[in-house]
Amino acid sequence: MDYYILITILITAIVQSIFGTGVLLFGTPLLLILGYNFQYALIILLPTSILISFFQLKNNLNKIDIQFYKRLLLFSIPLIILFLYLTNLNSIKINLFVGIFLVVVSIKENILSINRLIKFLIKYESLYLMIMGMIHGITNLGGALLSAIVFSKNLSKDSKRTTIAICYLTFALFQIITLIIAFNDNSFLNIFNFVYWILGPVTFFTVEKYLYFRIDGRKYIKYSNFFLFVLGLMLIIKN
Repeated sequence: MDYYILITILITAIVQSIFGTGVLLFGTPLLLILGYNFQYALIILLPTSILISFFQLKNNLNKIDIQFYKRLLLFSIPLIILFLYLTNLNSIKINLFVGIFLVVVSIKENILSINRLIKFLIKYESLYLMIMGMIHGITNLGGALLSAIVFSKNLSKDSKRTTIAICYLTFALFQIITLIIAFNDNSFLNIFNFVYWILGPVTFFTVEKYLYFRIDGRKYIKYSNFFLFVLGLMLIIKN
C-alpha cells in the first residue's frame, strides 16, 4: 500500500464528489509528478473515478442531459479509444503533454484569446467534443473541457454534476476496455489495488453528507486553476 497514492485519491475524490471531476483531472498529474507512469496512473484512477461517478448517478438518472450525452458517445468516445491506443502503442512523452495542457487550461480565464477560443469551440459542439476526445485519450485530462461545456449549459447544479458524472463514467469504462482488449492489460483485476479504489466511494458518501451543499463554486474554480498551473509547470520542468 502506497500512502502517497492514498492521499492523492482522498484529496481528488473529495473534489470529484462535489463537482463531478477531479480524480482524473488532478490525480493524473499528481501521480506523474510522484514518479508513476501514465499506464499505472490509469490503473489506479479509472476504477476509482467509475465508482464515484456510479454513486453520483444513483437516483439521479432523470437529471442527465440525454441529448448532450448521446452526442458525446458519437463524437468523443471513438477518439478517446483511438488516441489512448496510439498513446500506449508509441513512446510519447506524456508528462510534457499533460504539463502544457494543464498550464493552458489554468490560464484560460485570464488569457482572452484562449477564453475566446474555448467559447468559440463550444458553439460548435460536435467539433468541441471531438477535440475533447483526442485530448482525453492522450492525457486523461478531458475532464477540464467536459466541465467547461457542461457548466456553460442552462442546467441546475445537480443536473450539471450528474451529466458530468455519466460522461466521466463512460470515459473511464471505454478506457479500461481499450487497455484490456488492445494491450491485454489485466492489472485492473489486481486485488491489491482494491483498497485504492474503495476509498473513492467512502469519500463520496462522507462528502455528500457533510460538504456538498456548502461549497462555493466560484472559489473552487479560482483555486483549482492555480493548482493546475503549478502542477503543469512542475511536470514541464520535470520533463
